[in-house]
Amino acid sequence: MSTIHSMPSNAFVDFKEVKSRVSILQVLERYDLTRTLKRSADRLSGPCPLHRGTNPTQFRVSASKNCWNCFGACGRGGNVIDFVSMREAVPFRDAALLLQEWFMPEKSALRVAESASFQSHRSSPPAGPPPVTPVAAASSSDDDGEAGENPPLSFELKSLKLDHPYPASRGLSAALVLDYGIGFCSKGCLRGYLAIPIRNREGKLVAYIGRWPGDPPEDKPKYKLPKGFKKSLEVFNLDRAAKEPGDHALLVVEGVFDCLRLVQLGYPRTVALLGSSLSKRQEALLCDAAGRGGQITLLFDADEAGRRGAADAAARLSRHCTVRNVDIGEFRHQPEHLEKQELEALHRNR
Repeated sequence: MSTIHSMPSNAFVDFKEVKSRVSILQVLERYDLTRTLKRSADRLSGPCPLHRGTNPTQFRVSASKNCWNCFGACGRGGNVIDFVSMREAVPFRDAALLLQEWFMPEKSALRVAESASFQSHRSSPPAGPPPVTPVAAASSSDDDGEAGENPPLSFELKSLKLDHPYPASRGLSAALVLDYGIGFCSKGCLRGYLAIPIRNREGKLVAYIGRWPGDPPEDKPKYKLPKGFKKSLEVFNLDRAAKEPGDHALLVVEGVFDCLRLVQLGYPRTVALLGSSLSKRQEALLCDAAGRGGQITLLFDADEAGRRGAADAAARLSRHCTVRNVDIGEFRHQPEHLEKQELEALHRNR
């Protein structure tokens, strides 16, 4: 059992500082695990201490990169926070707090002065994330229930302006925008919005969601969903991603523009949840697309909602396939802002 001290829910945790100041060797030594690992230069290997494996080479640590990977039953890997999160069975943020408690006493003293303490029990399962406001929360037309189906549309919007400058301002090429049929709508319920086609797993058009091009006026929501459409039943771009070779991981992000940007950078097996929370239906869709023994990589936003949503998604999806929860915070806040070399570095370090 480990004791940590709670902070106000809006308190800032410098995840990057924790990862830079605390080494994986310090963490392993605190758990008295280095004696079970064999060292060669800056690398250690041995049985996985997380799932209590027996293979002497399945768990590998790089001291220079400050990361670890399990090539056995866990199929997981990451940084010092990821390791403590799994070892203690606590959310990502609480794991960072524990590391500050153990190795950064000046941070610990500040927390104790600010708040009351609480117990974090290793035997307890990871806490699920609090309700997360979906991207379209400003629109009352969204229904997050998971029952039923989104019926295919009986029409397509034919008069969309496909050369609006907003997608280009988000780093998307004209060819990609044209391919996905994204255009500016000048009439109807999406008037003034960019209309983004949403297709189901079979590729059938089930909705157009609207995105205001830029910061909306006070009387307009940033995202607008059609009445009756349940975004929790769909995963954006799944119809295309599922057709790509399954030897690459299925990348999962939060938003449409994150997804399109990664597709443009050469990662066609990328999909978006249309928010930071994973529904049961989306969980089933992702596992089916990844396939038995497949891999899923989570690239959520580097904010509190994104990290909590990713921790919950990782815990649930890992029951069915191999999952890697990648913290992009050392490079960018959102996946759409990542450069190709940064994406490649994140893959090499996981």
